[in-house]
Amino acid sequence: MTTDVMTGHSKPLLRDVPVPELTRLVRDLDEAAYRGDQLARWLYPDAVWSWDEMSNLPRRLREALASDHDLRGLQPVERQVSRDRTRKFLFALRDGHRIESVLIPMERHATFCISSQVGCAMACSFCATARGGLVRNLTPGEIIEQVLQLAADLRADPLPGLGDRGHNIVFMGMGEPLDNLEAVASAVATFADDRGLAISPRRITISTSGHAEGLGRLVASPLTVGLTVSVNSSRPELRRRLMPVPGRTPLPEILDLAERYARTRRRRATVAYVLMDGVNDGDGEAAALARQLVGRPFKVNLIPLNRIDERLGPPPDGRIAAFQDRLRESGVETYVRISGGDDIAAACGQLRDKRKDGAARRDDGRGTTGSGDAPAS
Repeated sequence: MTTDVMTGHSKPLLRDVPVPELTRLVRDLDEAAYRGDQLARWLYPDAVWSWDEMSNLPRRLREALASDHDLRGLQPVERQVSRDRTRKFLFALRDGHRIESVLIPMERHATFCISSQVGCAMACSFCATARGGLVRNLTPGEIIEQVLQLAADLRADPLPGLGDRGHNIVFMGMGEPLDNLEAVASAVATFADDRGLAISPRRITISTSGHAEGLGRLVASPLTVGLTVSVNSSRPELRRRLMPVPGRTPLPEILDLAERYARTRRRRATVAYVLMDGVNDGDGEAAALARQLVGRPFKVNLIPLNRIDERLGPPPDGRIAAFQDRLRESGVETYVRISGGDDIAAACGQLRDKRKDGAARRDDGRGTTGSGDAPAS
């Protein structure tokens, strides 16, 4: 028995199966229930990629599982390391499409920025992912494998000063997570399960472009992860121009849904605001945003735009500081977040499917992959 070859066949991934259902799966194959726990151990804490490595499972069980499931859905294609130690990974999927994930060094831990879709349907003007449109949703197993791959890379090549501290997970890569909420929620359940990766939901964040339908589903879900909502303008006409799909929903409705989520989960939500030079960075914009946020369970992350072409750029430092000051003076907790990995197109807004025909290289003109917005637009 060997590791699965990356092909276009349509067998489901074994990691698509929720952890609690592994016991039922093995019992349906006439095996004892405890084999489900053994299987979970191989899939998650041990994270093996070949059936033969599951040495304490009977060969008959391994063969039966292999006949109906694939063990691997992502094949590493490229790994790039930025001057600031950010690492970007390009993965090939079994159908030939490609996604990107990013490992970000933080002060006390690493953060894994993962994708939820191939492409994105939100059409945000400042995001490279959106330029290719939506190709398809990722399965739970494809989402989970990104985390397993990045965790393995971090073990093999530790970040100096972080020791064995745990990592955070943010759905801020390619795609709109709330348009694939079923798969995202299934992956989060595996991350949090003690037999899965045992990661606290407090270390997991969903970042959304903020359309009402998706936020409504999130509010009604049992998820307790962190929430970041991309806003980018308080002016309805500008927000619709910058974010054509989520911008159709009035901002007050979006903020009301985000506030409901924050209050029911008893944790603040984050408002992400991508600052663009001469577009949404004026004093009036800051004042209007402050009026909508003051006194509510939000904090603001200001993200100077990371270029994907020459049409839009970040404001000068002084204007960024002035925007932050205006919000803070109004009583809104506000931070400036500088994205790492710009030199390898791994920063917020730059992730993009690197096509075999080189289309992405022609689009961004730099010979590197582009990328999905941190606010997941």
